[in-house]
Amino acid sequence: MNLDATKPIVQPGPLVSIVIPMLNERAGLRTLFDRVAQAIQDTPVEWEMVIVDDGSTDGTREVIADELARFPHWRLVLLSRNFGQQPAYRAGLENARGDAVIFLDADLQDPPELVPELLAKWREGFKVVTGSRVSREERGLRRLAFDSFHQLFHRMTGRVMPINSGMFSLVDRVVVNHLLAARETNLFLPALKCWYGYPQATISYARKDRAVGEPKQSFNKLFRYALDGLFSFSDLPLQWIAATGAVICLASFGYAAVLIVEKILQMFGYLPSLRVLGFTTLAAAVFFFGGLNLLALGIVGQYLARIYREIKGRPLYVVEQILTSDEPRRIQQSRQG
Repeated sequence: MNLDATKPIVQPGPLVSIVIPMLNERAGLRTLFDRVAQAIQDTPVEWEMVIVDDGSTDGTREVIADELARFPHWRLVLLSRNFGQQPAYRAGLENARGDAVIFLDADLQDPPELVPELLAKWREGFKVVTGSRVSREERGLRRLAFDSFHQLFHRMTGRVMPINSGMFSLVDRVVVNHLLAARETNLFLPALKCWYGYPQATISYARKDRAVGEPKQSFNKLFRYALDGLFSFSDLPLQWIAATGAVICLASFGYAAVLIVEKILQMFGYLPSLRVLGFTTLAAAVFFFGGLNLLALGIVGQYLARIYREIKGRPLYVVEQILTSDEPRRIQQSRQG
C-alpha cells in the first residue's frame, strides 16, 4: 500500500507582494519591518517583500538588506538616484511577482496592521481594495492643503477614486497588468488603479502622524504631485477657460452694443454727452484681462508640459542594482523603467 497516497495534497497559497518605496528611512526601518512581519504572520498566503530604495543617502540600503533576511521572499530594487515616489512605486510594481500587490509607504502613517483586512476583501473577490482616511493627524497649512486637494480632485475627476485615499491599497494581478501596460510618464497611481473599473472596496482608518523623522514630501513636491493628479485625470480647467472666455465675450459684446446705442442717441440729441472714464477704470480693465490671459496660458501650459514629457519618452526610473532572496548578491542591471 502506498502510504503517500493517503496524505492530503496541500495546495500552495497565493503569493502577495508588498511594495514599499523608501528615501532616507534608516531610523524607522526596524520598526517598519517588525510591524509588517507581525501583521502578515498567520495569514493564509505567501508573502513577498519588494523594497525600492529611491536614491537614499543615509545608509538605508545597507540596513534594508539586513532586515529583509527575516522574510522568505524579497527583492530590493536600488534606483540610480531619487526619481520620486510614483516612479519608485512603478519600479516596485515592475518587480512584484504576486497574484496581488499591496502598496505601503515606509513612514507608517498607513498602518501595516490593516494588511489582513485588505487581504480579506481581496479574497471576497474585489480587485482593488483602497484605504480611506477618516481622520489624519497633520495640522496647520499642510492639513488644509491635503483636505483641499482631496475635495477638489474628487469633484474635478468624476469621483474616479475614493475620497481621502492615497497609495495605501491592494490591487489584483489583473489590475497590475493594466498598470504595467500604461506607459504614462506623469503617473498618478492612486487614481489610475481605480480608473479601470474593476470591483472595488474600501476600508476606513485613522491616519497617524509620521512615526520617525521628517516628511520627505515638501510643499513644492506635494504641489507638483497634486497638479499631476488633476491634469492627468481632468480636462475641466480647459473647459473653465472656454466658459470664462465665452462669458467675457458676451459681456463685451453687450457693453459694446450699449455704447453704440448711446453714441447714436447722442448724435441725434436724445442723450447728453457722457463724461469720459478716467485712467483708473482703463488700467483696472487692462490688468484684469492681462492677468486672466496669463492664467489661461498657464493652465494650457500645464497640459503642454505634460504632453512634452510624454513625447520625450525618457524612462521613469533607472535600476542600478537588484538584490533578491533567490540570489542574495548584487546583480548589475541596465534595466530602465
